[in-house]
Amino acid sequence: MNTQEPSKSPPQRRVEKERTREDRYYVQSLTAQIFLVRQYLSEEGKPGPDDHIIRSFDSRHDAYSYAASLNNGQASAQ
Repeated sequence: MNTQEPSKSPPQRRVEKERTREDRYYVQSLTAQIFLVRQYLSEEGKPGPDDHIIRSFDSRHDAYSYAASLNNGQASAQ
């Protein structure tokens, strides 16, 4: 039995935590024609009233594309 196997678990958990933090930007539908791209401030990645507003759009597609590009850029920067 290898005694070093248990020490492999903490780094795997750390990688999972980093992976969930990659998607820091999300789209909030303010009205039927206004969509906000916001940045999660909470560690849990849940929307909150104090999340930063990054940019607003009048097209849902544009808002989601912009949020995806921010999230993809964030992942490649890490």
